[in-house]
Amino acid sequence: MKKLKTFLCLQIVLLFVFSYSFSQKIETVDGVRVIHNEKGGMWGSSPKVELKLIQTIGDINVEDENLAFRSPRDIVLDSAGNMYILDASNNRIQKLSPKGKFISSIGRRGQGPGEFYIPRSIEMDAKDNLHVFDAGNRRIQMFTSDGKVSKTIKFTQLSMYSIRLLKSRLLVMGGTINRRILMDETKPLPKLLTVVDLEGKIKKEFGEIKDYKDVNVNSAANWFDFDVDESGNICLSFHRQNRIEKYTPDGKLLWKSDRTLNYDTKVHDKGFIKRDNKGTSIQAPTMNHVSQGISVDGKGRIWVNTFNRQMTKEEMGMSVSVGGVIRKKQEPKIQKMDIFKLEVFSPDGILLGEIPLNHLAHGIRIFNDTLFIWDVQNTKYYQYEIVEK
Repeated sequence: MKKLKTFLCLQIVLLFVFSYSFSQKIETVDGVRVIHNEKGGMWGSSPKVELKLIQTIGDINVEDENLAFRSPRDIVLDSAGNMYILDASNNRIQKLSPKGKFISSIGRRGQGPGEFYIPRSIEMDAKDNLHVFDAGNRRIQMFTSDGKVSKTIKFTQLSMYSIRLLKSRLLVMGGTINRRILMDETKPLPKLLTVVDLEGKIKKEFGEIKDYKDVNVNSAANWFDFDVDESGNICLSFHRQNRIEKYTPDGKLLWKSDRTLNYDTKVHDKGFIKRDNKGTSIQAPTMNHVSQGISVDGKGRIWVNTFNRQMTKEEMGMSVSVGGVIRKKQEPKIQKMDIFKLEVFSPDGILLGEIPLNHLAHGIRIFNDTLFIWDVQNTKYYQYEIVEK
């Protein structure tokens, strides 16, 4: 009887292992674990989580000027649950209550203390100090909980889009690869991520860009988002590559993951960079979009905002820049709201499942079991609760 029980237990374990690995091909490449996920993930048609909409914040036609965002780009929470919304094109940060009521505004356009020019990313530390990456002024400003500037970290050169804090109070920076750096053929290809201390001193650089052997493509194709989990591990997802990665705080690559997509990730047109006596003109490469945002929940699961399909020209609309001001020539017309979906990965890179979205999504951020998604086109935030089934 004892042998029979042992045999049955072994069969159950083998069945579990088989079912867990059935949707993936896992291999080791250059000493790194690589997971190739099939479509749908482990959960299949029965996701183990669902999203419960709590509230929406802002709108393109909102009457309250304090909630009239332009290019919302990021959000953080303080210890009291108050929200700090990065209102990028208005060069300000709006502090709201947990219920979405306006409390105060931080910043305005300018170059002085407490002013911003093209802010890109924000972060909050354990003491409710707000960190703002002010790209146009090439600096990170730190604010106390009452909105006063306490420190400024200045940089001579920036090649990043986002910032995140490690438990060690070091800052991780990254997201974009500067074309000017790539054009300098005397230097090696830059790393994806840079870790600095609160004085701006570089402590470590790591992460390899994919080399397409073309400056223009290298810059566009290596744009990525990243987030940090509770252990300080750093998770990356790429805008135009079928590529998700996880690093330790010290820069060791733990694993790589990809998944079956509904479209290709080829370079359809390399575009160009032309220089003459009138200046430099750039036409971006033509590639499909894969993802736009990544975040880690309280259970260590990795959520990636992924394109389910590519948008048509009519859905994207058409715009031109006149004197530095973006003017619409043709308003976007969405045909069907099946463009985006959320993919949920286990902490070790296994695709668990997919959750379709019925609205636009240009970025995500998760705080424990609270998920925020921002829609730049409609200047709106969605706040969801992640509910376990």
